[in-house]
Amino acid sequence: MTFPTSALLRHAVVLGSTGSGKTVLCKVLVEEALLKGIPIIAIDPQGDIASLAEFGDPDKALAMGVDPQTCLDWADKADVKIWTPSSTLGIPLSISPSIDVPASARTEDRIRAFGALAMNLAEMIGAGRKSEEIAAAFAMALEYADAQGILIENLGDFADLISDPPRSLRERLDTLIDMKGRQAAEKAFRVKLVGAQRLLFTLGQPINVPALLGLDGSAEPGKTRVSVVYLNTLANTDEKEMFIGALCNAVYTWMLANPSPEPQALFYIDEVAPYVPPVRKPACKDSLMLLLRQARKYGVCCLLATQSPGDLDYKALGQIGTWMLGRMRTEQEAWKVEPALSAQPDVDAAAIVERLPSFDQGQFVVTSPDTFPEPEDFNVRWLVTAHRTVNESGVEALVDDEDRERLG
Repeated sequence: MTFPTSALLRHAVVLGSTGSGKTVLCKVLVEEALLKGIPIIAIDPQGDIASLAEFGDPDKALAMGVDPQTCLDWADKADVKIWTPSSTLGIPLSISPSIDVPASARTEDRIRAFGALAMNLAEMIGAGRKSEEIAAAFAMALEYADAQGILIENLGDFADLISDPPRSLRERLDTLIDMKGRQAAEKAFRVKLVGAQRLLFTLGQPINVPALLGLDGSAEPGKTRVSVVYLNTLANTDEKEMFIGALCNAVYTWMLANPSPEPQALFYIDEVAPYVPPVRKPACKDSLMLLLRQARKYGVCCLLATQSPGDLDYKALGQIGTWMLGRMRTEQEAWKVEPALSAQPDVDAAAIVERLPSFDQGQFVVTSPDTFPEPEDFNVRWLVTAHRTVNESGVEALVDDEDRERLG
């Protein structure tokens, strides 16, 4: 089966139980995208994706049917970097509230960009039930700073703006958040700049999408970059959610300034369920949803992987054009796929669902109405790269000191 890269513009989700081969399939899609010159940002929550930086066993790859030329091409073209938020084990990476929305962006896109960042900041300080009004105030402050040329380079700058705003801004903010509320927000931001948690905001360069995609001149000539963002260096779930939200905001802002009708970047999140769940609202959910809704118009393809469609918000699944389904361990798990498949034209959802529990490892069925007239069965090829879970010491061994200094 030939899968055109253009199909990724409608985004793709890979679903399957543990042991179905979904992570291998996603890594194969990453390998194939890179070989076609599409750079990748891959979020790695568990250490399964970092092994893309390590060449696999070529004898095993060839024995399992991988084209020898694919192995040679990967060696020539792959520029894999591992980034580690809050840590120098890999290339250090930090987040900041700075946002540079291009002047050419449409008004509604600018509003969305500031709104997503503002919600991320509100969730960051635990705004709770008041998150919407506090986010609205933060968005007002961000838009004001952008219009007035006020530089916000770090969390301290934003705390200063909120606690002591210019009079014209203060009068507007007072309609949403009073002085006491602003002082509480400032304190919450200051707390994040002390102790171990300050590393997330101060260690390494702030998120730079051109650098992550190797479009800033840092990629080796003739090579395409895969940036693996290794989340295990973050202390807790809150930090992971904050970081993913900030990264989604940065990708969104970058693509506004760099539209493309063709696939120009792949954004892959492995084990995505905790970040866009059906009920709970983690700090990154709004930003990730914004990316899913808007990215295809700018040539940014999204690839998500999880075990069951029930793990994800139905609004997120509604943005997905390509579904790749592997083995489901139980009939109950398999039938969760049926509503989405039934919504696709000319798809016998029941027939597909009944087969899923009997699939072998690495066996999948793909439904992509814009690409294939009917569902297609396929077996995923083996990897050119290594396939193992990489722990923190393993990351340190895979990253050169030169890259830490040059990029971090």
